[in-house]
Amino acid sequence: MASFCIEQKEEIMAQLPKSGCCRRALLYGIIAVRGACSQNEITIALDNERIASAVVLLVQEFFGKQCKHLPKSKGKRTVSLFFESPSCSRFICEIISQQSMHPLPKCHACTPSFLQGIFVACGRLSDPHKQYCLELLPETRENALTNYLAEMGIEMKRAERMGQSVLYLKNSGAIEDFFALAMMNATAFRMMNAKIEGDIRNTANRVANCETNNIVKAVAASSKQIAAIEELAKRGLLSSLPEELERTARLRLEHKDLSLSQLAPLCVPPITKPGLSHRLNKILQIADRMLIEEK
Repeated sequence: MASFCIEQKEEIMAQLPKSGCCRRALLYGIIAVRGACSQNEITIALDNERIASAVVLLVQEFFGKQCKHLPKSKGKRTVSLFFESPSCSRFICEIISQQSMHPLPKCHACTPSFLQGIFVACGRLSDPHKQYCLELLPETRENALTNYLAEMGIEMKRAERMGQSVLYLKNSGAIEDFFALAMMNATAFRMMNAKIEGDIRNTANRVANCETNNIVKAVAASSKQIAAIEELAKRGLLSSLPEELERTARLRLEHKDLSLSQLAPLCVPPITKPGLSHRLNKILQIADRMLIEEK
């Protein structure tokens, strides 16, 4: 089963922009972070075969070139595409020399498409039901990518992993902002929904834990009160209690399994739950004193 991240990437490549300028911007986003050039030969390294097949079609559309396709081999993690293009080579060289990426958008949707290409090529997104983490692994162009994203208002953090720089975001709001800028609205909404579901689940767990703790405390208090009343009854001391407390003590013994809220209406006259709790605590105090005096 495809991972959450791969599903988002394949969704982008399955629903390419209708506008040619935006499809071109998406392709240039991929090349910007995963394209390498040697003279005029371009190499694009990608993690997924299906995405690579879609990129082959884009290269043919905009550069009129057939890609050589080198699939993943044993021990390799990437699919490699090869084609020749002097203009693409110049684009990559400009990124390297300027340490930033400055695509020339032809419409309002070109910049989001460029960001989508960046995500498709080097993005890793955790399942938001498990954790919030967006990583970008641009191979050797992390400074250029960091500068470009900073200009877009996205401040990535940086870490080293196995000798490679990783740009990352772990704040759910910042990740949502990235996908909103990339016009990946479905992904942004999935992130938001996962966060809402997580908040609801955490709240439910807190309430359940609180209720469980309250029940445990109530049972412990009730057991202590019943034990004290039984000890008084065993020693024939119940009748020495004030009349009101004696009736309450005998009622408690008759209905050991009832909660205070269930027992309070059975008092004559009925009393409130806090009132019943006060009486039982008073009985407990008197019982402690009387049992000490008997020793």
